[in-house]
Formats: sequence, structure tokens, C-alpha cells
Amino acid sequence: MTESLQPPGLRRHGSPYAPAMHGADAGVRRNDLSHWQQWAMAFEHIRDGVMITDAACRIQTVNAAFSAITGYSAAEVAGQTPRLLQSGKHAPDFYRQMWGALTLHDHWQGEIWNRRKNGEVYPELLTLNAVRDADGTVTHYVGVFTDISHSKSTEAQLERLAHYDPLTELPNRALLQARLEQMLLRARRQCATTAVLIIDLDGFKTVNDSLGHPAGDELLVRVAGRLLACMRTDDLLGRLGGDEFMVVLEDCGSPEAVARLARELLDTLTEAVPLSCGQPVFVTASIGISLHPVDGSLGLVELLRDADTALYRAKEEGRNRFCFYTSNMNAQAVAKLDVEAALSRALERGELLLHYQPKVDGASGRIVGAEALLRWNRNGNGLVPPGHFIPIAEQSCLIQHIGAWVINEACRQIRAWLDAGLPVVRVAVNVAARQFAAGDLDQVVAGALQRHGVDPQWLEIEITEGMLITDPQGATLMLMRIKALGVKLSLDDFGTGFSSLAYLQHFPLDAVKIDQSFTRRIGEEPDGAALVDAIIALAHRLHLRVVAEGVETELQRDYLLQQGCDELQGYHFGRPAPAATLEQHLLEQTRAPLTPPPLTLT
Repeated sequence: MTESLQPPGLRRHGSPYAPAMHGADAGVRRNDLSHWQQWAMAFEHIRDGVMITDAACRIQTVNAAFSAITGYSAAEVAGQTPRLLQSGKHAPDFYRQMWGALTLHDHWQGEIWNRRKNGEVYPELLTLNAVRDADGTVTHYVGVFTDISHSKSTEAQLERLAHYDPLTELPNRALLQARLEQMLLRARRQCATTAVLIIDLDGFKTVNDSLGHPAGDELLVRVAGRLLACMRTDDLLGRLGGDEFMVVLEDCGSPEAVARLARELLDTLTEAVPLSCGQPVFVTASIGISLHPVDGSLGLVELLRDADTALYRAKEEGRNRFCFYTSNMNAQAVAKLDVEAALSRALERGELLLHYQPKVDGASGRIVGAEALLRWNRNGNGLVPPGHFIPIAEQSCLIQHIGAWVINEACRQIRAWLDAGLPVVRVAVNVAARQFAAGDLDQVVAGALQRHGVDPQWLEIEITEGMLITDPQGATLMLMRIKALGVKLSLDDFGTGFSSLAYLQHFPLDAVKIDQSFTRRIGEEPDGAALVDAIIALAHRLHLRVVAEGVETELQRDYLLQQGCDELQGYHFGRPAPAATLEQHLLEQTRAPLTPPPLTLT
């Protein structure tokens, strides 16, 4: 403290603030000395910074905490004004309001940004008081302040945790929704269109399960970076959670512009993602898109719901694609729930049945097998088209119960033919992905065979390539267990998925089925038969039986026979029909002479 700020009657004497001694009142003076010594000690040791100025705002004295917080010593600031500490972050109005309150009330308190000697700007909680003499004239100003950098930092961290995803540092669901609400308000005022894109990674679980969660986290960070690189300055990208991201486009323009961005996002994700573990991974994505107000959404909830609906449609249609929400999607969702509820009761009501489509031998033209196909006679009102209920069953837990019923029913039917002394052929049964992934398919098959006393040679299990790519090691073990039962194994729809020679080399397969989409190209496109030729040649080199699906014309039949296809299946030989129809065909061919089918190709 400088001499000019000492209270009247004080002088230096032994201690910095010793009262002068004058005879009789020396005892009183000693008490005053003790009081002022305590005051001085508190002034120097208080943890808050203290600054005292004169009425002209020239700094008279500061305490040790002031120097520790600001970096300025008492000598450096003596005679200076508090402007020395100004950060430049406050407008002139801020200081005018502060001085207005101090003049009116002799007191002001608030948060202020000041600057340390080293140039660092920091926040402080400042209290200013005006000191007046007996006449009411301001003689000094006293400022007491606390450095609140740490609490501000903690507050900022908590604020960030509340609104940002800690892994990708993107806005989280809460912040996305808050900003989307603001965008929708602006869109209504400006009659603009807002687009929401919900992005879900395909196959992310496989990365997590095979390479571990750290690799999965790294993948999410790299995906976030790729998506962010496609964004415009005003676009909003955030992470909803898990492997789901959301993009919001304000004033997005036409649906075509949104579609172009969606395609760009899909393309950027299809490239290999290198990970620090040294293993590059490949992922794709599905995107659902809703547009406000184009789709008729009333607000935030409806807009997000519509984008979710479109996302599920994209996944249903094969993944690695985007879909726009359309007004009939909600109606379709309600209808889907209705079908699922009715399907859950179909088993107990006995509404499910099997139809059989024959497979003919390429060399002899005789029926050597049949594929069992699920049908549903809902409420006895006729058959529901398979495409209307089988995808719904496959996406729910119902497929495990229905799939077990199909295997059991096929074995029951084989037993019935055997008991009746009728001709019997190998029956193929399709297995759904959920049923295969459940891990007990071999037990289900073994149980059905044992229950009906059926020789395993009469049963064939058809799987698809997608079931193998998810967990190749687990798939191999399951196929080996089924193979050990004596059941045949066939790879269905070969060529439409993740076709790989490794499947044919390493999995214990007996046959591959050429997908009908390739069969249809025979004779229709210049190179339409090229894939068919390649599949037949490859399978035969590996000693696998080849079955061609979707044979509908003589041209297709003859070409496949010429290429040496082992078995043929399709409308040209028979549509799926009840068991009695297949029985009749088998009885007829036992009476007919063995003659190979004629070739019409030269």
C-alpha cells in the first residue's frame, strides 16, 4: 500500500502500518496498530486480487494475489490505470454500463475478460466499490477479483460433453435436434426446403466383432472425417449414436441436389478405410432422406421419423443406397405391422404350407429334386404373395420359428411319400440369415430328420452368400456340422452378392445355384450368358453341381444344357405347387421311358 492511502494518523513505526504514539492514548493507538496489522496481513494474503485506485483511477496499491494473477508487480502498475488490463473483448457500451452502475450505486459486480502481462486473456469475477469521505466525495475505488479460468474451462467442458460426441467431436443428438429446430423456424419464414439425411453404416458390427471396439471407434472417427469433407460450410453433420450419423441441409434446393450429395457420401465411404492395426476395412452405408415441407412433415419429430423410415427402406432394398421418404411409407409401415402380427399367429392357426417346384436333370430331363417354398393362406382367403410376407418374417424373430417349421414340414412330407410308397426326390429348403446366425441350425435339422425318420440324403439346405461373409469362421463350423449329418449344402443366388472363389474352395458345399437374373440374360444381351458360362466352368472345376434358376424358355434351357448345367429349375418345367402336384409328376415319369430333352440350338 502506498503512503497516500494510509488512514489519517498512521505512520511507519516498526511495522508498515504503525499508529503514532502520543502519551495518554498510547494504549488506544496500540489497539489500532494491532487492528491495522491484521488488515494489512489479510490484504497481502487474501487469494483474491485486490487493486486500490484514487478518484482519478490511478492505481495506488495492489496485493500479492493481484501480481500472481496478472503477472504485474506492484511497482509496474503503480500510477497506471486499469486500462492496462483491458482485453479488447468488450465493447465501449460494456464499460459505460459498468461505470453508470458504479456512479449510481457505488457498487458493480460482474464477469469481465482481462489480459495478463504475458498477453493471455482470462475471465475474472470482479467486484468494484467506490469509497467516499465524510463529505460524500469519492476518494478511492477498490476492485476485488477472482480468476475464474478453471471454472470457465470446466463449464465449457461440461457444455461440450452435453452437446458434442466425445469420440468424433461432432454435434450429438441433443445439439442436432436443437439446431434443426432453429433451421425449421427459418425455413418456414423464408419458404425454404430443409433436408435431413440419416446415415447408417452397413457391416459395422462385423468390424467391431472381428477387429475389436478400438478398431470400430477408429473407423467411426475416419468415417466422420470423410463425411465432413463432403459438407458445405452451412451444412450440419452430427453423430446420433452407434454407427448412425445425421446431415441437415438448410435451404437445400431441389431433391436432385440432395440426391447428388447422398451419392457423393455413399461413394466416399466405399473406398477402403486404413486402420492403425494395419487392417484396411470396407464398409458401405444406407441413407434415408426426408424433406421439409415437401414430404408433408409438420415438425422435427415427423421429419426425423420420416428419414428413419426411408433409411429402413434403403436397407430393405439392398443397402449401399439412399431412399427418399414418400407419403405412402407410413401407410406401408402400418401395413407391415399388421402383416407381422397376423404372421405371428399363422403357425398356430395352421395357415402356413409348402409348395414344391421341381428341379430337372440336365442330361435326362427327369425330375431329380424339388425346392420347398413357403406359402401363407391368410385366414383361408387365399395365398398371400411371398414378397408381401417373407421379407417381413426374415427381418423379425418370427423367421426362426417359421424356418424350423419349414424344415420339419419338409421332412414330414418326405416321410409321408416314403410311407405311401411314392417316388421320392431330394427336397431343398431355404434358410434365412437370422435362422443361420442363431447358431442352432444343425440341431433343428437333426431334430427334424430324427423326428420323422428321414434319411439325410433326401434333404438339402440352401444358404446365401450374405450369410457367409458376416462370420466366415463361424459359418464354416456350422456348415461342417450340417454336412456331418449327411445333408446336402447348396449356395443359392450365386453371383449376386459378395461372390468369391474362396467360398467355393473352403466351404463344404455340394452345389451352386445360378441366380435367375443371369439366366434371364441368356439370349437377351450380347454378353448375357458370359457369367453363366463362367459359373458353370468354375463350379465344375471344383466338382460342384450347378443348378440354374429361373429357366422360362426353350432358348434358356437349351443353352444351359449345351454348357453342361447339371440341373434346371423354373417355370419352363413347373411352377411351385402343392405336394400332390409333384407326386403326380413323379408318378408319371416312373411310367415314361427315359429320354433326354431335345436340343433346339445348333
